[in-house]
Amino acid sequence: MAILILISVLLLSAPAASENEVTGIIGESVLLSCDLKSSTAIDTARLRFHWQDESERVLYSFDKGEENQHQDSLYTNRTKAFRSEMSSGNMSIKLSQVTLEDKQNVYRAFATLFGENDKHNHPCRTTLLVAARFPTPSVTVNKTNMNSTCSTQGGYPRPMVTWTIQDRGNRTLDPWEVQTNITPDSESGLYSVWSQVNITENQTVTCHIFNPVLRETVSNTTIVSPSKSINTDPAGDVQKGFTPINITPIIITIVIIPVLILFSIGGYFVYKKRCGASGGTIKVEGNNHQRNGHVETELLDRCSRASDNLEAD
Repeated sequence: MAILILISVLLLSAPAASENEVTGIIGESVLLSCDLKSSTAIDTARLRFHWQDESERVLYSFDKGEENQHQDSLYTNRTKAFRSEMSSGNMSIKLSQVTLEDKQNVYRAFATLFGENDKHNHPCRTTLLVAARFPTPSVTVNKTNMNSTCSTQGGYPRPMVTWTIQDRGNRTLDPWEVQTNITPDSESGLYSVWSQVNITENQTVTCHIFNPVLRETVSNTTIVSPSKSINTDPAGDVQKGFTPINITPIIITIVIIPVLILFSIGGYFVYKKRCGASGGTIKVEGNNHQRNGHVETELLDRCSRASDNLEAD
C-alpha cells in the first residue's frame, strides 16, 4: 500500500503539462510522446490513461490492461501504444496516417493510478503541425517568349517561392520580377505552384520552393544557352542546338566518283596508245613482245582481234 501511495503521489505531483510540438508528414506516422518519469515501476493493472484532442475525441485509451474501449472512430486503427514500456512511465503513442485535418491539433494525455481518490493529472500536451514535402520542381525554358517556368505540386503548407539568377553575378529576383500562382487542390488541400520569370541567353536560373513548417527548400536549376536544347515546355519552342551533318555521302560523291572517272579516262588512253589512235591493226608475232611482259602481249593480241573483226564487217 505504501508503494502504491508513493506512485500516486509521483503521478499527481508531476508538472501540470509538458509542452511539446511535433511535425507530422501527411500519410506517415508521428510520435506523441509522454513520459511520467516514475522512479518506481507502475502497476499497469491499476493504470488508466488516455489521449484526447482539443475536441475531446479520444485517440487512445488504456484501462487496466484493456485498450481503446473509448476510442473515437476518427482514430480507429490509427494509434498504437508501447505496452512493454508503460510500467516505466512511457505513455507515448504513435499516430499513423496523419491527415490535413490533424493540423494544429492539441493533444493531451491524462493518467490515473487507482488507489487514491481516482484523480486525473495532465502530464503531457502536444501540438501537432502537419506538412507535406514538395517534390523537386520542374524548370523549363520557352525560347519563343524568353521566359522560364517553375512548377511543382503536392506540398503543404503554402510555400515561399524565390528565384535566383546568375549571369555576371548571383542575385535574388525581387517579387515584382516574378509571376507566381499558388493554389490549393479542392479535394486534398495540397498546394500546386506555378512561377515564371523573364530570361536572357547565357543565364543560369534557379527556382527555390521553401516549406515553412519543415523549414526545407527544394530547388532546380537550368542554363539558358543558345546552343543547348533544354526546353520541355510543350507550349513553347524547343531550344534547338547544332545538329552534326553526316558528311560521308558528300565525301564519296566529291572524291571517290571523280577518281573512278579518272581511272576510266586513263584506261581509255592506254587502250588507244596500245591499239592505235584509229583502231589500228597492231599484230603480235609470236610471244617475242616483252616490253610489258605477258600482260602486254595479251593486250596487243586483243587489240589485233578487235581490228580483224571490224575488217570482217
